[in-house]
Amino acid sequence: MTVVRSAFGCGAALLFFSCVAQAYDLNQVRRLHHDLFNNYNMHVVPSSQTIVKFRMNIKHFDMIEDTQALMVDSWIVNEWVDPRLKWDPEDYGRVYKISVPHTMLWKPDLDVYNNANVGKPLSYGNTLLIVFHDGRVLFVPPVRLHFTCVMDLTFWPHDTHNCTLTIGSWIHDGITIDPQLMHDKPELDINELQTADGKNLTRGMWNLLDANITRNVRVYDCCPEPYIDIKVSMLVARNAPAYDWTVKLPAVGLCILTLVVFLLPPAAGEKVIFGGLSLILDVMFIAYTNMEISNAPTHIPLIVEMVCEQLMLVVASIVVASLTLRMARDPYTKGLHTVIKRPLIVLSYALCLHNYKNIVGFTRWEVSRAHQPYARTFKSDELELGENGTTHLYGGPEVTTSPGLDWLLLSAVVDRVCLIVYVAIFTINMLSFSAVL
Repeated sequence: MTVVRSAFGCGAALLFFSCVAQAYDLNQVRRLHHDLFNNYNMHVVPSSQTIVKFRMNIKHFDMIEDTQALMVDSWIVNEWVDPRLKWDPEDYGRVYKISVPHTMLWKPDLDVYNNANVGKPLSYGNTLLIVFHDGRVLFVPPVRLHFTCVMDLTFWPHDTHNCTLTIGSWIHDGITIDPQLMHDKPELDINELQTADGKNLTRGMWNLLDANITRNVRVYDCCPEPYIDIKVSMLVARNAPAYDWTVKLPAVGLCILTLVVFLLPPAAGEKVIFGGLSLILDVMFIAYTNMEISNAPTHIPLIVEMVCEQLMLVVASIVVASLTLRMARDPYTKGLHTVIKRPLIVLSYALCLHNYKNIVGFTRWEVSRAHQPYARTFKSDELELGENGTTHLYGGPEVTTSPGLDWLLLSAVVDRVCLIVYVAIFTINMLSFSAVL
């Protein structure tokens, strides 16, 4: 029982002396605050030349495409020496550092030169500063930097932008306030969530490829003293896999869709209908991309150029389809001249138009025989039943005459040549615009 009382008494004594020591330290801190800031003027520069060490920690960033600005959430680390804030720790109960509201101390008037919100200064909130006994002041405020960044959307949606943040003293020259770099690269502390398949999920659609910090000294003609600023360069690239499904694949699909216009029979009226449908889809795609990149007035993205070229090709395909349809369906009293018909027959061999070649002859006897192989070799959807039960071409009974068959062969050759030309143009476009596909 005596041992228990003795232990309890020792514990109570230790607790009492600890409380007394803590109260003693708090009193020392209050006294130190009073001595340091009794005659302190926060509007006066600490010395004739104050070196401010600079470092940056990036927490998050995002591109504001509507205003062409980059928003960066970061910690700006500033460290300088204020000789007026030195003290001997032994005189104040071994107090080596204190925390002070930033509104009580002088701090460098660093501001963003290319601020996107002109007239709106940096907000430090209720951040405290740490003052050390040797006069060092450490200020690490979390700030949101909003600065301009001109975007080049030529390679959208694979665009990359080099954005530069310029920070410096607003009124002091490089002799009074001399910014120095702690590191030539900002620290990256961006929160990411890695999924089971190894993909990184972030808050934005942008990746930071590279970043560096440089110190620049400028001397203007008006003033002999140097002016120093700090430039933070950030190379950001768009990372939006959804655009692969909503932009790139539809663009390629629209280009392939036009091939169907040339693959249909030359006398099929669906060619013009299908071409009109492709034209509407192209216009809708251009309208969608215009909404997405409405902030690119000085240049045109390559993928938009590709679809616009595709739009003109669709218009040309509709014109060609209308001409071939007119040639295949109109009634004719006179066929093609032999000088024209002979090369068409030779050309039909190379263009794999044997069915159309078989129905064209050079004599009336050959024309009469052409109806039989025609009915055997042409597909059923290219034929229709006449009033007297005879089989005719899809274009109507008028094309089964010798002149009509000649013009049908011409329309088929024109259609096939346009198909080959379009395939060549399509291949060239896919190679030319491969950077955005």
